[in-house]
Amino acid sequence: MRKIFGILLIIFSLFIALGGLLTLEEDFKASLFGILVISLPLYMIGHIVRTNMWQAKQKGLRWLWAYIYVVGIIPALFLSYEGYENLKEQTFSNNHFLLFESTATDYTGGLSIGFILLLLLLFIFPFYETTRKIKSMIAIAAVVVTGVYAGYQYMMWADYRGIHEVDGLVTHYWNGEEQIVPYEEIAQIAVQPYVKYARSNRPSDKTYFAWRLIFMTKNEEQITYRLWLNDISLSKGNRIKQLAHSKNIPFHVIPMTEKQREEFDFQLELKKLDWQPYYLFFEVE
Repeated sequence: MRKIFGILLIIFSLFIALGGLLTLEEDFKASLFGILVISLPLYMIGHIVRTNMWQAKQKGLRWLWAYIYVVGIIPALFLSYEGYENLKEQTFSNNHFLLFESTATDYTGGLSIGFILLLLLLFIFPFYETTRKIKSMIAIAAVVVTGVYAGYQYMMWADYRGIHEVDGLVTHYWNGEEQIVPYEEIAQIAVQPYVKYARSNRPSDKTYFAWRLIFMTKNEEQITYRLWLNDISLSKGNRIKQLAHSKNIPFHVIPMTEKQREEFDFQLELKKLDWQPYYLFFEVE
């Protein structure tokens, strides 16, 4: 019974910590108080209750690190990635970008997630059953990889592509190279609706409706952006449409097939979106 009560205390403490993490941006001081003053002591008491004081002296640091790892390190790594992406998009969107993507180099797009997963593996070094020397080497590796990851994020700040309302289609690479397609070189802009169907062999896969914004240059080169069925993408699409009209660039929507139209209507209803502006943009009746 004592063991069960201790486990329940640990679970309860983690729920308090989760609540603190979810409200961190809204009330930082209250969230920090809940995590450090309420959740953490309850967590340690739970371990003591389910075991004893002798084990607490032997394993207390490991229990503490487990808490820091779950409540601190994991959220911090993923929030650092999300916060970096949001900051980058907000910064460049404020610089007259109508549409912005944070990476222009295909093969570097997923490296940030790779760094995060590697750091998650390295930061569990206290739980590895190995010698102290090897644990020290893993800890040093974690510090080094953290520094490399920070340097990588700094370098990738200059890697992006987007639609600038004045300059045209801008692609800027991390190594400083830049390509600009001015609006004078764009022959037409097309909206291409499509449906991504879920794979039967992947239970987590989902069917969704999306659309491509295709810029065809006078040299018959295609530059494509992918957008989703939501109000943010619709707003971006309408801004591009207005820009096309102001620049006298032909703008047209490729008609949906019958199956695409069925999925389109289904997704609008599922997401509880106002159908009128979407019907207007995609030119359906």
